[in-house]
Amino acid sequence: MSPRCLSKPIRCSIAVAMLSALGAVLFAASAAAANPDACGLATQHTMARAFGLASSVQHKSVLREPGNPAGVVHIRCRAFAWSGQKPTNAEQRHDGMLAGTVATYRIETWVADSGGSAETWLSNFPKKLEGLRSRAKAQFLEGALAGRAFTPPRFGLESAVGYQAPSGGLRKLRAFWWNSSSGTLISFNVVEDRDKPVGASLRNLASEIVPKVE
Repeated sequence: MSPRCLSKPIRCSIAVAMLSALGAVLFAASAAAANPDACGLATQHTMARAFGLASSVQHKSVLREPGNPAGVVHIRCRAFAWSGQKPTNAEQRHDGMLAGTVATYRIETWVADSGGSAETWLSNFPKKLEGLRSRAKAQFLEGALAGRAFTPPRFGLESAVGYQAPSGGLRKLRAFWWNSSSGTLISFNVVEDRDKPVGASLRNLASEIVPKVE
């Protein structure tokens, strides 16, 4: 303790407490800067509403946990939304999508881990992004789908790109959002009724989730 604190212990105690509280706030803000849990960033009601439907159900998978040597936290959120009777198997979900009462979607997020191994992820980030985009282009633009690329809103991130194509009475969409400097990468896959406005559901859902990841 400094000589000044010895002469004014009450004032110093208050100052120390304030500094500790400030440090806790700054630590919490830093810890919350990147949240890869897409399932937890929007309620099930909000997810369903993005598709103009009534209900949804989510399933989260943590593919890479904090502290792994790859330096990235990777979480997958699989979900589907519906109106009317809940579909209980893949055939019912497919029939519901054709009828416009069901939509399926998968959201994957990658954020740099908070440890020293984050540099590993940042150095591998360009290769990961290029691999995902190359596979999407091969599926949507170069294969049988004969789709097209589009540019979704960035929602505050550095870059965004999307792909969409009709497929057997349905519409498939895939989109990516990313920040190269922070190593944040978000992927959306959506399958819904072909007659719905192109990309509207994707934009609605992404507007609720993408800004909260970064």
